[in-house]
Amino acid sequence: MTRMPTLRPYQPGDRAACLHLFDANTPRFFLPEERRDFEGWLDGEEGPAEYLVIEEGGQVIACGGLWFSPDPARPAGFAWGMVHPDRQRQGLGRTLAQARLDRLRALGVPHAALDTSQHTAPFYARLGFRELGRTPDGYGPGLHRVDMVADLN
Repeated sequence: MTRMPTLRPYQPGDRAACLHLFDANTPRFFLPEERRDFEGWLDGEEGPAEYLVIEEGGQVIACGGLWFSPDPARPAGFAWGMVHPDRQRQGLGRTLAQARLDRLRALGVPHAALDTSQHTAPFYARLGFRELGRTPDGYGPGLHRVDMVADLN
């Protein structure tokens, strides 16, 4: 019997599994030196935020979050989204992104911001995000930063 993936809120007991996902996606999507920042995110050091995981058969296979800001120009956005490399291109990233977009719409947020690499920018473009700018090597050598936004109205 195949178990269906379940989307649910992050719990502190998911920390090790989320760090494993980060490590599995390094260095293609994240740089090793970003791990400390991700640990801080999971530990709630970044301010108002929400985090979700997708779990299947008791294993966390994807995770991604939202940050919130009082700045009306950038009120909210995506943070730390990732899918285990063995499970990419199976719709999990889309499910995770759509859940976050739905949550922001339910909160009345007018647009969602994100920064990502050149590797995942096309994925987010297919979900309605548009590119605002690109910084070559913005995260580190060979990993360009792409700033994007999606209108939620």
